[in-house]
Amino acid sequence: MRLSTIAATSLLVLAALPALAQSGSQPYRALGTEPFWSLTIDGRTIRYEPAGGRAVSVAKPRPIVGFNGERYQARGMTVDITHVECSDGMSDRTYHDTVTVTLRGRTLRGCGGDVLSDRPAPGSVVEGEWRIQSIAGRPPVAQSNPRVTFTNTKMSGSTGCNNFNGGFRFERGRLTAGPLATTRRACPGALNTQEQKLIRLFGQRLSVSRNRNGKLVMTARGGETVVLAPIGRR
Repeated sequence: MRLSTIAATSLLVLAALPALAQSGSQPYRALGTEPFWSLTIDGRTIRYEPAGGRAVSVAKPRPIVGFNGERYQARGMTVDITHVECSDGMSDRTYHDTVTVTLRGRTLRGCGGDVLSDRPAPGSVVEGEWRIQSIAGRPPVAQSNPRVTFTNTKMSGSTGCNNFNGGFRFERGRLTAGPLATTRRACPGALNTQEQKLIRLFGQRLSVSRNRNGKLVMTARGGETVVLAPIGRR
């Protein structure tokens, strides 16, 4: 009987270890793609932040500890952390945990915890050549062929009239372009309007998502979008 009691106690301690690790000084972080989101669990709160829209914060409840993970069940939000390796699907990173977030009836899946392999391709989601299919909800001027290429931290392309280039950052599903330099060809009428809209939108912080057709939808805070269709290998 004594041995059985010791064994049972040992199993409970082992099961509780992951939860104890999460209650340390470093917040627990998770992320997801399609759509992009991030999650932070610190000592007091769980904060969910989508690429577009408002963040949601709830008080951190006591975790329900299982043999292979934890569940945080708060009002309006449930977070399941399973200690199974996870790939984010859009880079070469592999994470320690698989994470599922249920928020207001919607289920989102992603990865969390320590990075087990870290060979990310910078800007991997946006990396490549793209045809600009629509700007602020309107198709480009006929035969203008606007396009953009993202390579590492550099972007370049054509507005359909002038060429442009500059730097960019892509973090947590958001694209932030640096000041864009353009050539100075005079653009008539509709081409000038198209160029101004495109440069204005690229000058804002854009949330990025990828739809089922492999297109990128870049959305500004006001709701205007730039839709990119893949060229070549994409």
